[in-house]
Parts: sequence; structure tokens; C-alpha cells
Amino acid sequence: MATRTGEIIDYPIVKEDALEVDPIYKELQAQGPIKVKLPFGEPCWLATRYEDVRTVYGDRRFGRVLGLPRDSPGVWIGAVMAKDPTMLVNMDPPEHTRLRRLTTAAFSPRRIGALRGDIQAQVDDLVDRMERQEGSVDFAYAFARQLPPLVLTLILGVPVSEAQQFRSWIDDMTGLKTEPVARQAAIDSTREYVEGLIAKRRSTETDDLLHMLVHARDDDDRLSEEELFNLSMAVWLGGLETTVNQLGTTIYALMTHRDRWQELLDDRDLIPAALEELWRWIPSFKYGVPFVRWASEDVELSGGTIVRAGEPVLPEHAVANRDEAAFPRGWEIDFHRDQPKPHLSLAFGAHRCMGAHLANLQIQIALETLLRRLPTLELAVPAENVEFSEATFMRSIEALPVKW
Repeated sequence: MATRTGEIIDYPIVKEDALEVDPIYKELQAQGPIKVKLPFGEPCWLATRYEDVRTVYGDRRFGRVLGLPRDSPGVWIGAVMAKDPTMLVNMDPPEHTRLRRLTTAAFSPRRIGALRGDIQAQVDDLVDRMERQEGSVDFAYAFARQLPPLVLTLILGVPVSEAQQFRSWIDDMTGLKTEPVARQAAIDSTREYVEGLIAKRRSTETDDLLHMLVHARDDDDRLSEEELFNLSMAVWLGGLETTVNQLGTTIYALMTHRDRWQELLDDRDLIPAALEELWRWIPSFKYGVPFVRWASEDVELSGGTIVRAGEPVLPEHAVANRDEAAFPRGWEIDFHRDQPKPHLSLAFGAHRCMGAHLANLQIQIALETLLRRLPTLELAVPAENVEFSEATFMRSIEALPVKW
């Protein structure tokens, strides 16, 4: 797809199809950054090359704060409305750095690694339940949607009995097809619930992340009340949606690439490399969903393209992860890459997902367990019959029937 110099094209160009990245993006990568117009907001640059997207995420000349008062580009109204300056996703250093520092201890590899036993127990219980069912099992419902809320109860100290209710509110808040009244009701219910948890942490000593955040606010005055609420929500949103969807799509990808599943059955030592490769290859978001970032000064991207100060750029990282200039045979799944570049699925630099270690550990334990206990796992329906949700901004599997 060739575009003329100065042309602004409507975006997204094509509709998502399962975990495919449309071949049209190979042509776009060959052109470098182009100008596009999303359904909402002003025009923006579209970055699809790996080095460009990495620059947009990692270079401090790009940020979010500059765009808060602007008509921000987006594919759905919820993204356009994300203008709260106290939300972590809308901050730049040094404020962003200050808030991220508060979560560093709770999400450190050491602390997350200490949860392995608890996560393994939850995974074993979910697989036990799957094995007790007759016929096929919907993996998306029986496993992928169950594990992350259970694990977050360990991190935030939320009662297990209330975790799924919270997940339901999150779904209503972020769903593309949620009616405005229902969305606002979910926001109100979530705020009331989280503020109740915060109040309990002020009066009761607990060993969880929420207690750490509350007392950082009360003792050192490092968090405003709104920051405290929004940081708690960032943990929930990132910890739930990202991991739920990656669990489902990881199993779908392996079930539709049986040779890759067999590779892991034959050599479990490949699992860490396989997980990184699947994070890279699986497109987590629908086209146009990642938040744009704004240039604070003129920045040169690939091909001599100059992004002027004040212009927004959409980093389409699902496409950048397939860039064959960065990943030879990037459109293929390959568990044997030699020192591959880091994938961009969880962003890069200061805005890399703070729960990356936790998400990865859950998926690793789940995969290890499924390979050990259900080695003959396979789809119970043809791959083309697997349903993907129309109601979410992620490439989310609605139902994933499996058997063994």
C-alpha cells in the first residue's frame, strides 16, 4: 500500500483477524512513518518499524503530558477520555518515575519469584477442575479468566470471593460496547470498592502492595488521594487484562502451531525463550489501540521523517514486533532466536509494564503445568471457529474449547 507524500489515510486500514497481522503492514514498514487519521482526535504519525516504535516508547522527547489538553487520537471514546493527569499512563518523568518507584519493591523479581508456590497451587487447582469436566473445556473461561484475579488477590490483598466481581467491573469499564450509563456505574462501583480497601489498609497491618501504597501516602505524603486510587487501578487493569488475554492467546497460538507445542514437549528448557517469542509474535491489541505519545521537540525517525514538536505518534508495537529488520523471519514463531532484541508488547523504557515479571511467571507456570499434565491438549473445534471478542480493545479470545 503506497501513500503519497503528505497524504493522511483513515486508520485502522483493515480489521483484525484472530492473531494475524495483515500483510499490508509489510508494505507500510517499507515506507516508514506515515500520517493517519483515527476515528477520534487529530491526525497523527503511525510508527510500524521496530526502531521507530522503540524510540517513541523509550526516548524522553516523547511523552504523554503534552497531549492531555489536546484532541488526542484514538479508536474508541474510552481512549480519547483518558486525560486524567493523575493516571500513571498519562505521566512523564519525574512524576511518573516517582510513582513507579513506589511499586518497585512489590513487583521486584525477588518478591514476584516468592509467589511461585502460591501460583503453582492455584494453577494445579484450576487444572484439577478442568480434568473433572467431561468432554471439551473452555480454556478461556475455566483457566485464563480465573488465574490472574486469584493471583492479584495475593498482591493486593483482595478477598478471593470478591476478585471476580472486580473483574466484571473492569470489563464494563473497558468494554468497547458498554453503554455510557453502565460504564459510569462500573467506574463508580470500582471507586467505592477501592476506596473501601484503602480505608481498611489504614487501620490494619497487611503484607500486600495496597498497604505499601497507602502508607507511602499517609506517612511520607508522596501520593495524593487521586494518585493512590489511580495507581491501585493501574495494577488491577494491567494485572488482569494483559495476563488474561496473553494466557488465552498463548495456548491458542501453540494449539494452532502444533510443531511448536511438540518442541516444548520435547525440550522444557525452551520454555523461557518460547514465552519471550510468543510475547513478541502475538499481537495483544487491536489496530490503533496503543496510546499515542507526543514529541516535545523535533525528532527524526527512520527514513529521515521529522516528527515536529507537538505532533503525536501512534506506536503500533504489534506490527513493530514482526519487523524483519529487527527479527529475521519475524512473521514466524521461532524458539531458537540468537540473542533477540526485546519485544515491545509490554512497551519499553520507563513505561514498560510494571507487572511484566508477574504476568510472565503466571504464564510460565501455567505452560509448564499444562505440558506436564495435559500433553495431548488440542483444540476441540477448528481454529477458524475459535471466537475472538468484539467487545474489548485487546485481541481477546471469547471461548477456547480444548480437549485432551
